[in-house]
Amino acid sequence: MEEEKLSTTPINVLLAGPGDVRHVLATIAHRHRWNSAMKNRPVHIYIYEKAIETLSRHLLLLQVALDTDLPLRQRCNTFLEIFGNARVQERTSAYVEEQANVLIDLIHNERGSLAGIVDLSHLKMRTQDDLVDTFRSWFQKVKFDVDALRDHRLRHYYEVRYDYRDNLIDWDYTMNLKKIENASVIHARQYREWRNSGVAFEFGDQTYTVPNRTMAAYTEAKKKHHGSVLCRGLWTDIIISPYISFGVQCEKPNKFAEQLFEIHNKGTGVEQNRHNTVEVAVYNMLSYLYEIETHKMYKMNKAHDIFSGIGDSETESPDINDHPNDKKPVPRFEELAEDSHEPTAPDEEQRKQDQAQECPRMVKESFKGVKIIPLTGNMEELYSKKRYANLFEHVFISAQQCHILQPPNDAEQQQPKAPFTNILKGGATIDVESSVFLLPLKEEQRVVYVTKLVEWMRYHSLTPMFAFDGKDRPSKEDMLKIMNAVLRFSFA
Repeated sequence: MEEEKLSTTPINVLLAGPGDVRHVLATIAHRHRWNSAMKNRPVHIYIYEKAIETLSRHLLLLQVALDTDLPLRQRCNTFLEIFGNARVQERTSAYVEEQANVLIDLIHNERGSLAGIVDLSHLKMRTQDDLVDTFRSWFQKVKFDVDALRDHRLRHYYEVRYDYRDNLIDWDYTMNLKKIENASVIHARQYREWRNSGVAFEFGDQTYTVPNRTMAAYTEAKKKHHGSVLCRGLWTDIIISPYISFGVQCEKPNKFAEQLFEIHNKGTGVEQNRHNTVEVAVYNMLSYLYEIETHKMYKMNKAHDIFSGIGDSETESPDINDHPNDKKPVPRFEELAEDSHEPTAPDEEQRKQDQAQECPRMVKESFKGVKIIPLTGNMEELYSKKRYANLFEHVFISAQQCHILQPPNDAEQQQPKAPFTNILKGGATIDVESSVFLLPLKEEQRVVYVTKLVEWMRYHSLTPMFAFDGKDRPSKEDMLKIMNAVLRFSFA
Protein backbone atom coordinates (compact mmCIF):
# COMPACT_ATOMS: atom_id res chain seq x y z
CA MET A 1 0.00 0.00 0.00
CA GLU A 2 2.87 2.32 0.85
CA GLU A 3 4.57 1.55 -2.49
CA GLU A 4 1.35 2.29 -4.37
CA LYS A 5 1.00 5.61 -2.56
CA LEU A 6 4.61 6.46 -3.35
CA SER A 7 4.20 5.69 -7.04
CA THR A 8 1.40 8.24 -7.39
CA THR A 9 3.21 11.00 -5.48
CA PRO A 10 4.61 13.52 -7.97
CA ILE A 11 8.29 14.35 -8.14
CA ASN A 12 8.26 18.14 -7.84
CA VAL A 13 11.13 20.04 -9.43
CA LEU A 14 11.73 23.80 -9.34
CA LEU A 15 13.87 25.54 -11.95
CA ALA A 16 14.60 29.09 -10.83
CA GLY A 17 15.68 31.24 -13.77
CA PRO A 18 17.13 28.48 -15.97
CA GLY A 19 17.14 30.67 -19.10
CA ASP A 20 16.50 27.67 -21.37
CA VAL A 21 14.67 24.34 -21.40
CA ARG A 22 17.60 21.93 -21.50
CA HIS A 23 16.84 20.77 -17.95
CA VAL A 24 13.27 19.96 -18.93
CA LEU A 25 14.28 18.05 -22.06
CA ALA A 26 17.04 16.14 -20.27
CA THR A 27 14.73 15.15 -17.39
CA ILE A 28 12.01 13.85 -19.70
CA ALA A 29 14.47 12.13 -22.04
CA HIS A 30 16.27 10.29 -19.23
CA ARG A 31 13.15 9.44 -17.26
CA HIS A 32 12.87 5.94 -18.71
CA ARG A 33 16.33 5.15 -17.26
CA TRP A 34 15.17 5.64 -13.67
CA ASN A 35 14.36 2.68 -11.46
CA SER A 36 10.80 1.38 -11.60
CA ALA A 37 9.76 3.10 -8.37
CA MET A 38 10.85 6.48 -9.72
CA LYS A 39 9.96 6.39 -13.40
CA ASN A 40 6.33 5.48 -12.70
CA ARG A 41 5.83 8.57 -10.55
CA PRO A 42 4.42 11.74 -12.13
CA VAL A 43 6.92 14.56 -12.68
CA HIS A 44 5.87 18.16 -12.09
CA ILE A 45 8.42 20.72 -13.30
CA TYR A 46 7.92 24.29 -12.10
CA ILE A 47 9.76 26.87 -14.21
CA TYR A 48 10.19 30.30 -12.64
CA GLU A 49 11.29 33.26 -14.75
CA LYS A 50 11.03 36.88 -13.76
CA ALA A 51 10.69 38.07 -17.37
CA ILE A 52 7.48 37.03 -19.08
CA GLU A 53 9.28 37.04 -22.45
CA THR A 54 11.70 34.37 -21.24
CA LEU A 55 8.79 32.25 -20.05
CA SER A 56 7.20 32.66 -23.48
CA ARG A 57 10.38 31.49 -25.19
CA HIS A 58 10.42 28.38 -23.01
CA LEU A 59 6.94 27.48 -24.21
CA LEU A 60 7.94 28.11 -27.82
CA LEU A 61 11.07 25.95 -27.60
CA LEU A 62 9.09 23.14 -25.98
CA GLN A 63 6.57 23.46 -28.79
CA VAL A 64 9.36 23.18 -31.36
CA ALA A 65 10.88 20.17 -29.59
CA LEU A 66 7.51 18.37 -29.71
CA ASP A 67 6.72 19.24 -33.33
CA THR A 68 7.08 15.76 -34.82
CA ASP A 69 5.90 17.09 -38.19
CA LEU A 70 9.46 18.37 -38.62
CA PRO A 71 12.18 15.80 -39.37
CA LEU A 72 14.47 15.21 -36.41
CA ARG A 73 17.53 16.90 -37.91
CA GLN A 74 15.58 19.95 -39.04
CA ARG A 75 13.89 20.19 -35.65
CA CYS A 76 17.25 20.23 -33.85
CA ASN A 77 18.61 22.93 -36.16
CA THR A 78 15.45 25.02 -35.89
CA PHE A 79 15.45 24.74 -32.11
CA LEU A 80 19.05 25.95 -31.84
CA GLU A 81 18.49 28.68 -34.42
CA ILE A 82 15.57 30.14 -32.46
CA PHE A 83 17.38 29.65 -29.17
CA GLY A 84 20.71 31.26 -29.97
CA ASN A 85 20.54 33.47 -33.07
CA ALA A 86 19.69 37.16 -33.09
CA ARG A 87 18.84 36.74 -36.79
CA VAL A 88 17.08 33.75 -38.30
CA GLN A 89 16.08 32.48 -41.72
CA GLU A 90 12.96 33.86 -43.33
CA ARG A 91 11.27 30.46 -43.19
CA THR A 92 12.13 30.17 -39.50
CA SER A 93 10.53 33.54 -38.82
CA ALA A 94 7.36 32.35 -40.58
CA TYR A 95 7.51 29.12 -38.56
CA VAL A 96 7.78 31.10 -35.30
CA GLU A 97 4.66 33.07 -36.22
CA GLU A 98 2.85 29.84 -36.97
CA GLN A 99 3.83 28.39 -33.59
CA ALA A 100 2.89 31.65 -31.87
CA ASN A 101 -0.66 31.19 -33.12
CA VAL A 102 -0.63 27.64 -31.76
CA LEU A 103 0.52 28.92 -28.37
CA ILE A 104 -2.17 31.62 -28.35
CA ASP A 105 -4.70 28.85 -28.95
CA LEU A 106 -3.15 26.97 -26.03
CA ILE A 107 -3.71 29.95 -23.72
CA HIS A 108 -7.25 30.66 -24.89
CA ASN A 109 -8.63 27.19 -25.60
CA GLU A 110 -6.12 24.73 -24.09
CA ARG A 111 -5.49 23.10 -27.45
CA GLY A 112 -2.29 21.99 -29.13
CA SER A 113 0.59 19.61 -28.47
CA LEU A 114 1.32 21.26 -25.10
CA ALA A 115 -2.28 20.96 -23.89
CA GLY A 116 -2.37 18.61 -20.94
CA ILE A 117 1.37 19.10 -20.40
CA VAL A 118 1.60 22.81 -19.56
CA ASP A 119 -0.44 23.84 -16.52
CA LEU A 120 -1.24 27.57 -16.55
CA SER A 121 -3.34 27.52 -13.38
CA HIS A 122 -0.51 29.03 -11.31
CA LEU A 123 -0.47 32.17 -13.47
CA LYS A 124 -2.81 35.10 -12.97
CA MET A 125 -5.14 35.98 -15.82
CA ARG A 126 -3.20 39.20 -16.31
CA THR A 127 -0.02 37.19 -16.75
CA GLN A 128 -1.70 34.90 -19.27
CA ASP A 129 -2.75 37.99 -21.22
CA ASP A 130 0.87 39.14 -21.14
CA LEU A 131 1.90 35.78 -22.59
CA VAL A 132 -0.55 36.26 -25.46
CA ASP A 133 0.77 39.78 -26.08
CA THR A 134 4.30 38.39 -26.21
CA PHE A 135 3.31 35.69 -28.69
CA ARG A 136 1.69 38.32 -30.91
CA SER A 137 4.86 40.40 -30.82
CA TRP A 138 6.57 37.57 -32.72
CA PHE A 139 4.42 38.12 -35.81
CA GLN A 140 6.41 39.11 -38.88
CA LYS A 141 4.56 42.40 -39.28
CA VAL A 142 5.95 43.63 -35.93
CA LYS A 143 9.04 45.78 -36.40
CA PHE A 144 12.17 44.80 -34.50
CA ASP A 145 15.49 46.25 -35.65
CA VAL A 146 17.70 43.69 -33.98
CA ASP A 147 20.93 44.90 -35.63
CA ALA A 148 20.51 48.49 -34.43
CA LEU A 149 19.52 47.38 -30.94
CA ARG A 150 22.43 44.98 -30.65
CA ASP A 151 24.85 47.61 -31.93
CA HIS A 152 23.53 50.00 -29.30
CA ARG A 153 24.21 47.40 -26.60
CA LEU A 154 27.71 46.75 -27.90
CA ARG A 155 28.61 50.44 -28.10
CA HIS A 156 27.39 50.96 -24.56
CA TYR A 157 29.43 47.98 -23.34
CA TYR A 158 32.70 48.72 -25.17
CA GLU A 159 32.43 52.52 -25.00
CA VAL A 160 35.65 54.06 -26.42
CA ARG A 161 37.03 50.57 -27.14
CA TYR A 162 34.28 49.78 -29.66
CA ASP A 163 36.57 50.03 -32.70
CA TYR A 164 38.99 47.60 -31.07
CA ARG A 165 36.35 45.12 -29.93
CA ASP A 166 37.85 42.21 -31.89
CA ASN A 167 40.98 42.48 -29.76
CA LEU A 168 38.91 42.51 -26.58
CA ILE A 169 36.90 39.52 -27.77
CA ASP A 170 40.09 37.57 -28.47
CA TRP A 171 41.33 38.45 -24.98
CA ASP A 172 38.10 37.21 -23.37
CA TYR A 173 38.31 34.02 -25.40
CA THR A 174 41.98 33.25 -24.75
CA MET A 175 42.31 34.40 -21.15
CA ASN A 176 38.88 33.37 -19.83
CA LEU A 177 36.69 31.10 -21.93
CA LYS A 178 39.28 28.81 -23.51
CA LYS A 179 40.85 27.97 -20.15
CA ILE A 180 37.64 26.30 -18.95
CA GLU A 181 37.51 22.55 -19.39
CA ASN A 182 35.95 21.51 -22.74
CA ALA A 183 35.36 25.16 -23.69
CA SER A 184 38.05 25.05 -26.38
CA VAL A 185 35.45 23.23 -28.49
CA ILE A 186 34.02 26.73 -28.99
CA HIS A 187 36.12 27.90 -31.92
CA ALA A 188 37.61 31.39 -31.69
CA ARG A 189 35.97 32.41 -34.97
CA GLN A 190 32.57 31.17 -33.82
CA TYR A 191 32.85 33.09 -30.57
CA ARG A 192 34.01 36.26 -32.33
CA GLU A 193 31.24 36.01 -34.95
CA TRP A 194 28.59 35.60 -32.27
CA ARG A 195 29.94 38.49 -30.19
CA ASN A 196 29.81 40.77 -33.25
CA SER A 197 26.67 39.62 -35.07
CA GLY A 198 24.61 37.66 -32.56
CA VAL A 199 24.42 34.62 -34.85
CA ALA A 200 25.62 31.57 -32.93
CA PHE A 201 24.33 28.55 -34.86
CA GLU A 202 24.83 28.41 -38.62
CA PHE A 203 23.94 25.39 -40.72
CA GLY A 204 25.11 24.82 -44.28
CA ASP A 205 24.74 27.70 -46.70
CA GLN A 206 21.65 29.17 -45.05
CA THR A 207 21.36 32.95 -44.71
CA TYR A 208 20.15 34.59 -41.52
CA THR A 209 18.63 37.94 -42.35
CA VAL A 210 15.35 38.21 -40.41
CA PRO A 211 15.29 39.43 -36.79
CA ASN A 212 14.58 36.84 -34.14
CA ARG A 213 11.61 38.56 -32.53
CA THR A 214 11.51 36.06 -29.66
CA MET A 215 14.56 37.84 -28.21
CA ALA A 216 12.68 41.12 -27.81
CA ALA A 217 11.93 41.93 -24.19
CA TYR A 218 11.09 44.74 -21.81
CA THR A 219 13.26 45.93 -18.96
CA GLU A 220 12.94 48.68 -16.38
CA ALA A 221 14.61 51.95 -17.32
CA LYS A 222 14.70 55.59 -16.27
CA LYS A 223 13.35 58.27 -18.57
CA LYS A 224 14.31 61.89 -18.06
CA HIS A 225 11.51 63.93 -16.45
CA HIS A 226 9.33 60.83 -16.49
CA GLY A 227 10.64 58.34 -13.94
CA SER A 228 10.59 54.56 -14.34
CA VAL A 229 9.43 53.13 -17.65
CA LEU A 230 9.53 49.79 -19.45
CA CYS A 231 11.88 49.83 -22.42
CA ARG A 232 11.59 47.29 -25.24
CA GLY A 233 14.85 46.14 -26.72
CA LEU A 234 17.39 43.34 -27.04
CA TRP A 235 18.47 42.49 -23.51
CA THR A 236 19.98 39.07 -24.11
CA ASP A 237 23.54 38.00 -23.29
CA ILE A 238 26.31 39.65 -25.33
CA ILE A 239 29.37 38.22 -23.54
CA ILE A 240 29.11 34.59 -22.44
CA SER A 241 27.34 33.04 -25.48
CA PRO A 242 24.49 30.53 -25.90
CA TYR A 243 27.07 27.81 -26.58
CA ILE A 244 27.38 27.21 -22.84
CA SER A 245 23.89 25.70 -22.61
CA PHE A 246 24.22 22.90 -25.15
CA GLY A 247 27.67 23.06 -26.69
CA VAL A 248 30.38 22.31 -24.12
CA GLN A 249 29.37 19.01 -22.57
CA CYS A 250 27.50 15.86 -23.55
CA GLU A 251 26.97 12.26 -22.56
CA LYS A 252 29.58 9.91 -23.95
CA PRO A 253 28.00 6.47 -24.35
CA ASN A 254 30.69 5.27 -26.78
CA LYS A 255 34.05 6.21 -28.25
CA PHE A 256 32.49 8.19 -31.09
CA ALA A 257 30.91 10.67 -28.67
CA GLU A 258 34.23 11.02 -26.87
CA GLN A 259 35.83 11.98 -30.18
CA LEU A 260 33.65 15.10 -30.35
CA PHE A 261 36.20 16.67 -27.98
CA GLU A 262 39.25 15.31 -29.78
CA ILE A 263 42.15 17.78 -29.89
CA HIS A 264 44.84 17.67 -32.54
CA ASN A 265 48.45 18.76 -31.90
CA LYS A 266 47.88 18.65 -28.16
CA GLY A 267 50.68 20.20 -26.13
CA THR A 268 52.30 21.94 -29.11
CA GLY A 269 50.83 25.39 -28.60
CA VAL A 270 48.81 25.13 -31.82
CA GLU A 271 46.06 22.84 -30.54
CA GLN A 272 42.95 22.53 -32.66
CA ASN A 273 39.65 20.83 -31.86
CA ARG A 274 38.51 18.50 -34.63
CA HIS A 275 34.85 19.32 -33.92
CA ASN A 276 33.17 22.51 -32.78
CA THR A 277 30.54 23.61 -30.33
CA VAL A 278 27.71 23.68 -32.89
CA GLU A 279 28.23 19.97 -33.56
CA VAL A 280 28.16 19.23 -29.83
CA ALA A 281 24.98 21.29 -29.44
CA VAL A 282 23.28 19.44 -32.30
CA TYR A 283 24.43 16.13 -30.82
CA ASN A 284 22.88 17.06 -27.47
CA MET A 285 19.59 18.06 -29.05
CA LEU A 286 19.57 14.87 -31.11
CA SER A 287 20.21 12.87 -27.95
CA TYR A 288 17.33 14.47 -26.04
CA LEU A 289 14.75 14.28 -28.82
CA TYR A 290 15.79 10.83 -30.04
CA GLU A 291 15.53 9.39 -26.53
CA ILE A 292 12.14 11.04 -25.99
CA GLU A 293 10.87 9.48 -29.23
CA THR A 294 12.42 6.01 -28.89
CA HIS A 295 13.23 5.49 -25.18
CA LYS A 296 16.71 4.49 -26.31
CA MET A 297 19.98 6.30 -25.71
CA TYR A 298 21.28 7.98 -28.84
CA LYS A 299 24.59 6.54 -30.01
CA MET A 300 26.68 7.52 -32.99
CA ASN A 301 27.53 4.56 -35.22
CA LYS A 302 30.32 6.23 -37.18
CA ALA A 303 33.29 8.30 -36.14
CA HIS A 304 32.89 12.06 -36.55
CA ASP A 305 29.31 11.78 -37.85
CA ILE A 306 26.86 13.13 -35.28
CA PHE A 307 23.85 12.02 -37.35
CA SER A 308 25.02 8.43 -37.80
CA GLY A 309 22.77 7.08 -35.04
CA ILE A 310 19.50 8.17 -36.64
CA GLY A 311 17.47 5.30 -38.02
CA ASP A 312 19.91 2.65 -36.88
CA SER A 313 18.69 2.18 -33.34
CA GLU A 314 18.75 -1.59 -33.70
CA THR A 315 22.36 -1.63 -34.82
CA GLU A 316 24.69 -2.89 -32.15
CA SER A 317 26.83 -0.01 -30.94
CA PRO A 318 30.54 -0.40 -30.29
CA ASP A 319 31.60 -1.04 -26.75
CA ILE A 320 32.32 2.08 -24.73
CA ASN A 321 35.72 0.71 -23.75
CA ASP A 322 36.88 0.37 -27.35
CA HIS A 323 39.84 2.60 -28.05
CA PRO A 324 39.38 5.14 -30.88
CA ASN A 325 42.48 3.80 -32.62
CA ASP A 326 41.36 0.16 -32.53
CA LYS A 327 40.71 -0.61 -36.17
CA LYS A 328 38.57 -3.62 -36.96
CA PRO A 329 37.99 -4.85 -40.49
CA VAL A 330 34.51 -4.05 -41.70
CA PRO A 331 33.22 -5.82 -44.81
CA ARG A 332 32.37 -3.39 -47.57
CA PHE A 333 29.67 -5.64 -48.98
CA GLU A 334 27.26 -7.90 -47.16
CA GLU A 335 26.54 -11.37 -48.45
CA LEU A 336 22.85 -12.20 -48.52
CA ALA A 337 21.49 -15.66 -47.85
CA GLU A 338 19.52 -17.27 -50.66
CA ASP A 339 16.23 -16.93 -48.82
CA SER A 340 16.84 -13.31 -47.92
CA HIS A 341 15.62 -10.41 -50.00
CA GLU A 342 16.13 -6.70 -50.10
CA PRO A 343 13.13 -4.63 -49.02
CA THR A 344 11.02 -3.57 -51.94
CA ALA A 345 9.81 -0.01 -52.35
CA PRO A 346 6.38 -0.77 -50.83
CA ASP A 347 8.07 -2.50 -47.87
CA GLU A 348 10.28 0.53 -47.28
CA GLU A 349 7.33 2.89 -47.57
CA GLN A 350 5.36 0.83 -45.07
CA ARG A 351 8.30 0.87 -42.66
CA LYS A 352 8.49 4.67 -42.84
CA GLN A 353 4.75 4.95 -42.22
CA ASP A 354 5.02 2.67 -39.20
CA GLN A 355 7.87 4.78 -37.82
CA ALA A 356 5.89 7.99 -38.39
CA GLN A 357 2.96 6.56 -36.43
CA GLU A 358 5.18 5.17 -33.69
CA CYS A 359 6.94 8.49 -32.99
CA PRO A 360 3.93 10.45 -31.60
CA ARG A 361 2.95 7.44 -29.50
CA MET A 362 6.39 7.24 -27.90
CA VAL A 363 6.46 11.00 -27.32
CA LYS A 364 3.09 10.76 -25.61
CA GLU A 365 4.44 7.92 -23.49
CA SER A 366 7.50 9.99 -22.52
CA PHE A 367 5.29 12.86 -21.34
CA LYS A 368 2.86 10.63 -19.46
CA GLY A 369 2.47 12.07 -15.97
CA VAL A 370 4.58 15.14 -16.83
CA LYS A 371 3.31 18.59 -15.92
CA ILE A 372 5.18 21.80 -16.72
CA ILE A 373 4.05 24.69 -14.54
CA PRO A 374 5.23 28.20 -15.49
CA LEU A 375 5.73 30.69 -12.65
CA THR A 376 6.59 34.38 -12.61
CA GLY A 377 6.37 37.40 -10.32
CA ASN A 378 8.28 37.81 -7.07
CA MET A 379 10.19 34.64 -6.26
CA GLU A 380 10.14 35.32 -2.52
CA GLU A 381 6.35 35.23 -2.49
CA LEU A 382 6.49 31.49 -3.11
CA TYR A 383 8.09 30.90 0.28
CA SER A 384 5.02 32.00 2.21
CA LYS A 385 2.36 30.35 0.04
CA LYS A 386 0.83 27.22 1.46
CA ARG A 387 0.56 25.44 -1.90
CA TYR A 388 4.37 25.41 -2.22
CA ALA A 389 5.20 24.52 1.39
CA ASN A 390 7.53 21.48 1.68
CA LEU A 391 6.88 20.75 -1.99
CA PHE A 392 10.10 20.50 -3.98
CA GLU A 393 12.42 17.50 -3.98
CA HIS A 394 14.84 19.00 -6.49
CA VAL A 395 15.67 22.67 -7.09
CA PHE A 396 17.93 24.29 -9.67
CA ILE A 397 18.96 27.92 -9.12
CA SER A 398 20.75 29.82 -11.87
CA ALA A 399 23.48 32.37 -11.24
CA GLN A 400 20.99 35.08 -12.13
CA GLN A 401 18.70 34.02 -9.28
CA CYS A 402 21.35 33.29 -6.63
CA HIS A 403 20.47 36.52 -4.82
CA ILE A 404 17.38 34.81 -3.40
CA LEU A 405 19.74 32.83 -1.16
CA GLN A 406 21.36 35.90 0.39
CA PRO A 407 20.74 36.09 4.16
CA PRO A 408 18.73 39.11 5.35
CA ASN A 409 20.64 42.10 6.68
CA ASP A 410 20.11 43.65 10.12
CA ALA A 411 17.32 45.95 8.93
CA GLU A 412 15.44 43.06 7.37
CA GLN A 413 15.85 40.94 10.50
CA GLN A 414 13.34 43.20 12.26
CA GLN A 415 10.71 42.17 9.70
CA PRO A 416 11.58 38.52 9.08
CA LYS A 417 10.43 36.99 5.83
CA ALA A 418 9.65 33.38 5.10
CA PRO A 419 12.93 31.50 4.42
CA PHE A 420 13.82 29.81 1.18
CA THR A 421 13.79 26.41 2.87
CA ASN A 422 10.01 26.63 3.40
CA ILE A 423 9.47 25.25 -0.10
CA LEU A 424 11.91 22.35 0.29
CA LYS A 425 10.92 18.83 1.11
CA GLY A 426 13.02 16.87 3.58
CA GLY A 427 16.01 15.31 1.81
CA ALA A 428 15.75 17.71 -1.13
CA THR A 429 18.73 18.39 -3.37
CA ILE A 430 19.55 21.90 -4.54
CA ASP A 431 21.75 22.53 -7.58
CA VAL A 432 23.17 26.03 -7.83
CA GLU A 433 24.95 27.45 -10.85
CA SER A 434 28.43 28.59 -9.91
CA SER A 435 30.72 31.22 -11.42
CA VAL A 436 32.65 28.94 -13.80
CA PHE A 437 31.13 30.53 -16.92
CA LEU A 438 30.70 34.06 -15.56
CA LEU A 439 33.30 35.48 -17.92
CA PRO A 440 32.94 39.14 -16.86
CA LEU A 441 34.30 38.18 -13.43
CA LYS A 442 38.01 37.94 -12.80
CA GLU A 443 39.41 34.65 -11.53
CA GLU A 444 39.65 35.95 -7.96
CA GLN A 445 36.07 37.21 -8.11
CA ARG A 446 34.81 33.81 -9.23
CA VAL A 447 36.45 32.21 -6.21
CA VAL A 448 34.93 34.81 -3.87
CA TYR A 449 31.54 34.29 -5.52
CA VAL A 450 31.53 30.55 -4.80
CA THR A 451 32.88 31.06 -1.28
CA LYS A 452 30.03 33.47 -0.53
CA LEU A 453 27.55 31.10 -2.11
CA VAL A 454 28.62 28.25 0.19
CA GLU A 455 28.28 30.59 3.19
CA TRP A 456 24.75 31.53 2.16
CA MET A 457 23.75 27.91 1.73
CA ARG A 458 25.07 27.03 5.17
CA TYR A 459 22.99 29.87 6.60
CA HIS A 460 19.96 28.03 5.22
CA SER A 461 21.20 24.75 6.77
CA LEU A 462 22.03 23.31 3.37
CA THR A 463 24.96 20.90 3.28
CA PRO A 464 27.45 20.86 0.38
CA MET A 465 27.63 17.53 -1.46
CA PHE A 466 30.97 18.37 -3.05
CA ALA A 467 34.50 19.18 -1.96
CA PHE A 468 37.28 21.16 -3.59
CA ASP A 469 40.02 18.60 -2.95
CA GLY A 470 39.23 18.71 0.75
CA LYS A 471 39.34 22.52 0.94
CA ASP A 472 36.52 24.81 2.02
CA ARG A 473 37.59 27.54 -0.38
CA PRO A 474 37.96 26.71 -4.08
CA SER A 475 41.13 27.53 -5.97
CA LYS A 476 41.34 29.29 -9.33
CA GLU A 477 41.92 25.90 -10.96
CA ASP A 478 38.69 24.57 -9.44
CA MET A 479 36.80 27.32 -11.24
CA LEU A 480 38.04 25.98 -14.58
CA LYS A 481 36.56 22.50 -14.13
CA ILE A 482 33.23 21.94 -15.80
CA MET A 483 32.15 19.59 -13.00
CA ASN A 484 32.08 22.65 -10.72
CA ALA A 485 29.77 24.63 -13.02
CA VAL A 486 26.86 23.42 -10.89
CA LEU A 487 27.23 22.86 -7.15
CA ARG A 488 24.93 20.46 -5.30
CA PHE A 489 23.62 20.87 -1.77
CA SER A 490 21.28 18.76 0.35
CA PHE A 491 18.54 19.72 2.78
CA ALA A 492 18.14 17.51 5.82
